[in-house]
Amino acid sequence: MRYPAPYTWLVFLAAMDIMLTWIVLYTGGREVNALAAWVIQNAGLPGMVLYKFALVILIVVICEIIASRKEPTARKLAEWAVAITAIPVVITLVLLGARRWAMA
Repeated sequence: MRYPAPYTWLVFLAAMDIMLTWIVLYTGGREVNALAAWVIQNAGLPGMVLYKFALVILIVVICEIIASRKEPTARKLAEWAVAITAIPVVITLVLLGARRWAMA
């Protein structure tokens, strides 16, 4: 693996996304990603975990393939994948925090 640091962050953020999504659903919220909502509705938590980590594996494989030809491009793709995966995690943490403060 050529980019262990970004890949580690990608796995960490994907796991955080799963956990936070489950908290949101448990507390009455909804999944806003239509494809993820379909997976959750039809396969529950195990399906959501499989879906999320299949995406992570796909990103890693694509980065590794591109790296054999264009290393800087692959590194940027890995870094952008981390940044994009962080977006729903950050938004969910902010919304959960805001909800907690509103309830206090």
